[in-house]
Amino acid sequence: MENDKTLNLREKIDAYVKGQLGETDIQELWNEVAKNPALLDDLELEVGVKALLTGQEISSSKKKATLHTLPNWAWHTAAAAVIALVALLQLFRTPTPTELSQFVLKGISPDQIETSDALRSSALGISSADSLLNLGFQAAYTGNNQKALKIFDSIIEQYQQEPYASKAYLNRGIILYNSGDYPNAVVSFNEALSRIEDNRMLTEKAQWFLANAYINTNELEKALKAAGEAYIQNGVFRTQSFRLYQKLNYDLGKIDYENFEEQTEN
Repeated sequence: MENDKTLNLREKIDAYVKGQLGETDIQELWNEVAKNPALLDDLELEVGVKALLTGQEISSSKKKATLHTLPNWAWHTAAAAVIALVALLQLFRTPTPTELSQFVLKGISPDQIETSDALRSSALGISSADSLLNLGFQAAYTGNNQKALKIFDSIIEQYQQEPYASKAYLNRGIILYNSGDYPNAVVSFNEALSRIEDNRMLTEKAQWFLANAYINTNELEKALKAAGEAYIQNGVFRTQSFRLYQKLNYDLGKIDYENFEEQTEN
């Protein structure tokens, strides 16, 4: 059962969405959200649902100065939720005292390397490509990166059917990222994305790691787009992707907290 404090916060979120909170109450709500980032999900959900139910035009003239630079993603409903939350956080006018490096992966855990599908029919057995994926994982996990790269390159050369090539490119990108070869990691993650067929988990992984690789190659606009694409997959990297997206927005000057009111009046 929710305690009284949590219930009170959720009531404040509901009141904010209904336009019933004053400036002081809004600032207090933001202070609580800053202490408990999980509440961002509640804020986003409330704002996104309200926008959909009321037919609210999120890209209204008052938001135009900030929102016209956002990526034009294919999944418009999910993108609308992102845009709504970006606008919401702008209203709090809280500056970002953090460094971009705090949001970027220092390294990618080896357990993110893709293996063969865990659930397979015993009648089908396991293919040579599956075996190679597992051998590549074993090599990378034990620190034998050169052997792992050769195995993944072999999969790319021999098996073009999915999901083998996309997994091999994704795994290749992870190893290259961890070795500090960010430009080639970018190439591998993009190659993976160009091959993935209807697999949101792989797409999210590739976009999230790609966003981090782009930051390391100082391609921040591309990193922003990749972080947004990772976010709208709504998977395990959702929170990290959102935070990185917000930070990049701020650093790129797409969110100007100091002049927000002036911007919205134009």
